Amino acid sequence: MVTIYSQMKRLKSCEKGVAAVEFALILPVLMLIVFGILNYGILLYDQAVITNAAREGARWGAINTTTAISCSGSATGTADPCQVANSYTAANLISFGSSVTSTTTASGSGTSGSIITVTVSYPFTEIGYVVGYLLNNLSATSVMYHE
Repeated sequence: MVTIYSQMKRLKSCEKGVAAVEFALILPVLMLIVFGILNYGILLYDQAVITNAAREGARWGAINTTTAISCSGSATGTADPCQVANSYTAANLISFGSSVTSTTTASGSGTSGSIITVTVSYPFTEIGYVVGYLLNNLSATSVMYHE
């Protein structure tokens, strides 16, 4: 009986580093989950911003033009639907140290009842490489009738 008690006491004293080893094994999985949640949240936010930018550009084109709309590019300003959408994305998208470069195309005839179409695309950049292989380019299209 004494030998079993002394062996258990010796085993208990050998368990001092077990918590550190368990933490070292779990830490990479925990970090992967945390960065995955952050990336997915940023992805959803950027998609919402791109959708709103397309909607703002289409709304501007539906109200403010009387001529045919045909623009594309990444310039900023407020002279056409593409520039309205690009300035919206430049002000609101989350990018990690890089400049925001969204590409916008718009088309429409400018007559009452015609369709104005604005498409915004943005190359998604993430923290690490958790989501980026699946979704490299975010895109949104908005269609409105000219008033």
